[in-house]
Amino acid sequence: MGSLPTTRREAATGINHPAMTRTAIVAISRNGAALGRKLAKGLANDSTLYLDRRFLDEEDNAIAFDLPARPLVQRVFQETDQLVLFMPVGVTVRLLAPCLDHKHRDPAVVCVDDAGRFAVSLVSGHIGGGDRLAQEVADILGASPVVTSGSHVTGSLAVDLLGQEFGWTVEADSQTITRASAASVNGEPVGIYREAGETGWWPTGQPLPVNVKVYPSFTSLAESKCAAALVITDRAAPEDLDGMTYSEALPGKFVVLYRPRSLAVGLGCRRGVPMAALEQLIDTAFDDNNLAKASINCLATAELKRDEVGIQELAEKLQVPVHCYDEAELNSMFPPNGSGAGPTPSPEPHRLLGIWGVCEPSALLASAATGLLVTKTKTDRATVAVARMAFN
Repeated sequence: MGSLPTTRREAATGINHPAMTRTAIVAISRNGAALGRKLAKGLANDSTLYLDRRFLDEEDNAIAFDLPARPLVQRVFQETDQLVLFMPVGVTVRLLAPCLDHKHRDPAVVCVDDAGRFAVSLVSGHIGGGDRLAQEVADILGASPVVTSGSHVTGSLAVDLLGQEFGWTVEADSQTITRASAASVNGEPVGIYREAGETGWWPTGQPLPVNVKVYPSFTSLAESKCAAALVITDRAAPEDLDGMTYSEALPGKFVVLYRPRSLAVGLGCRRGVPMAALEQLIDTAFDDNNLAKASINCLATAELKRDEVGIQELAEKLQVPVHCYDEAELNSMFPPNGSGAGPTPSPEPHRLLGIWGVCEPSALLASAATGLLVTKTKTDRATVAVARMAFN
């Protein structure tokens, strides 16, 4: 697998699988340095502490810098995912004003006062994670978090963050997301229909906002009078609607699609099959079965295919892991004597490799599902099958 994006700015141009969050902590005063040391010890992620050289102690695991702070602050703003500055908000605003780009690309910025009383979410608070960072910083320092994002202070559903912790991707233009978010914050009716993906998209034990309703079917959502329709699905288009898009099937509503990582793709192939041939086979299977490629969770195959270049290159392109299963695991998925439901055994791979099949059992093993969404589809060089992940 290739390396994942390492900064928020790089991640903004790629798939939604950010690397471990990197945090820069910058302090320009004696009190700030003491608080910065405490914060650096308490943060669970990868952090770097920068201290004004005048306040650097011999035992500090920190990088010294000399004032003015502007060059350092503007540089780390470009290089990190999160930035905690122990300095006044006004000073921070003036330092960062030339660097601000877009809420989808700027790192989260939190300011902490010299007394350690407040942790202020200043930049990219909502989408960038600044609100969560402010809470984390406040917890470590014993400060009060200051958060002003609309969904946070009103307790409404954050449309653009739904499923983010699971790696769901959002399909909607920015204007639609903004309007759906406004509907949520302003108390207008919001409808949700989920047919795939994790069940825990809302905190356990916490009631949904009164303006949000979960619908049992796509039809009931379509018939509702909700202003915003949030659809969590791994289907490319609504079923049985003659090729209509989700927006066409939900007229008059702000439609936001969420693509959960819910599909395990089992692959079998001959030696040396190029990535393009494997991807074309997957594309055909997905097109024929109305599935969204953005919902691929993993590729799965036999252990003996672990070093297959085409599979590894495809996994890198899709930015998903490859799960490999040995002969015993694959054969365990076939019912004894060929009876009952299960993958279809193939005599040829069993004769050559001692395995009754690869793509179907590996998809089932990777997904923990009891059945397949797509049974074996093949060319003369490769096979593919798809199962939906069995989420708790």
